[in-house]
Amino acid sequence: MSHQEIKESGAREKDKQVSQQRTEEFRRSAVEKFQSRGSRSVEEVARALGVSSWSLYQWTKRYGNQDVMKKNRRPGDRSVQEKLKAVIEFEGLEGEKQGEYLRREGLHSDDITGWKKRMEAGLESGGGDNQAARTERAQDKRKIKELERDLHRKDRALAETTALLVLKKKADLIWGSGENE
Repeated sequence: MSHQEIKESGAREKDKQVSQQRTEEFRRSAVEKFQSRGSRSVEEVARALGVSSWSLYQWTKRYGNQDVMKKNRRPGDRSVQEKLKAVIEFEGLEGEKQGEYLRREGLHSDDITGWKKRMEAGLESGGGDNQAARTERAQDKRKIKELERDLHRKDRALAETTALLVLKKKADLIWGSGENE
């Protein structure tokens, strides 16, 4: 065994011993903190607990409550259906009940407001796929293709003109310009 391999082996043994020193109570507590971390990253929680993020994930598999993990997700991680459900439920509540709902779901009123605005904008724009919308999109695609072809043609013409100017300047430098005659 090389010196490096012995060092790595010793480090693994030390990690294993430290891991085995963690009590089940500590692990459950760490998982609870991990699951209720809010918007903090896994690395931040792991650093605060003095463990690796890998350990937190392993302990969560063993001791974690998956329902808690689903509730404590970041607002942006929710599906469209979950966002719609949250907006509907929130709008159906009054005053303090809305605050309780937001705290229970780990949301902020800005999340609900933003989701609601996006949903309304989608409905106003006719989010459906009717014949008129398809026709308009097809016309837009044709126009874009036509403009891209025109742009490509003009790019080639510009490149050709630039090349001719460069050649003219070089010819003038070599043979002199015709202005002296």
